[in-house]
Amino acid sequence: MQKLEYLARDVLKQYSISDPRLTHIRHNENYTCKVTDGITSEEYVLRLHTPIEGFSQKTTQHTYYNLYSELTFIKAIGENTDIPMQKPVINKNDSFISEIIDPYSNKIIYATILTWIKGETMSYENPNWKQQAYQIGFMIAKLHDFSSNWDEGRTLERHKYDTSKVISAIASIEEAVDLGLMDADHYRIIQNGATKIFELMGELDKRTVCSKGLIHADLSRTNLIVHEDTVNPIDFGLCGHGYFYMDLGGIFADANSILVRKALLEGYRSIRKLPESDMKYIEAFFVLGILLCMDTHLHNPKMKEWYLRRTEPICRDYIIPMISDERFYEII
Repeated sequence: MQKLEYLARDVLKQYSISDPRLTHIRHNENYTCKVTDGITSEEYVLRLHTPIEGFSQKTTQHTYYNLYSELTFIKAIGENTDIPMQKPVINKNDSFISEIIDPYSNKIIYATILTWIKGETMSYENPNWKQQAYQIGFMIAKLHDFSSNWDEGRTLERHKYDTSKVISAIASIEEAVDLGLMDADHYRIIQNGATKIFELMGELDKRTVCSKGLIHADLSRTNLIVHEDTVNPIDFGLCGHGYFYMDLGGIFADANSILVRKALLEGYRSIRKLPESDMKYIEAFFVLGILLCMDTHLHNPKMKEWYLRRTEPICRDYIIPMISDERFYEII
């Protein structure tokens, strides 16, 4: 931690921020700090794009072009919609991306700074949770509307959340059987679930209405900041090319009651069409989000108990109903 704090303070010399004060936030795929300008009191988020030891590299997008595309997406949303967004901050060289040499490894670490967004993370304990859930759905729909029509986004270098991503995840999860995290029967159910997801992706691909574009791909309460009457999405580090319903499937995993999910869907439907018959796709992407999580944390010792405890109910309550075309979103 001390090494990274030193690097953070060093990279800040490349920015016009006076007497910066650092407050560590977290270290997972990035080392993240809050930075306060000692003169103006302006607040920022600094990200050193280096994962914590043991963090899976499968989700990181830390090349220069990956970071450039993420910031381009964030900037475009802020400039072309009324969604409140963080703003990328340029350094003294008029670049949104800074470089620093790690003296210990002699490798380049990239750094980026964004403006700070005031507010609190989404909480279902908040008495205004229903209105907040509605606003989340409303915001996601506006994001998807923008992405549907943003031609530049189609060429950006990002993850692709497509059949190849599913195939890779399923192949990786097979090792969980050898590691004693699940039995062979549950793995076969997961394989059959992947086949069903392929089928549903194929149905969406045949639609004339655009069902794909750049998506956030990591919408959860921790990445939604509520300030007054607005919901602000943050942390676009996993954004990529995928199906719009994947964003809804992801937020469903973090919505702990059917009332929250219904309010969220109501907000989404106020802007974009979402027939009840399309809930099967959202459920499929809810399952896919779980499978991608399994893949990412396969070798994380802290997740062993989760694997042993959750694999059986995930197969029973979600994957088997999905395969059988039975709706389950009301019991998530």
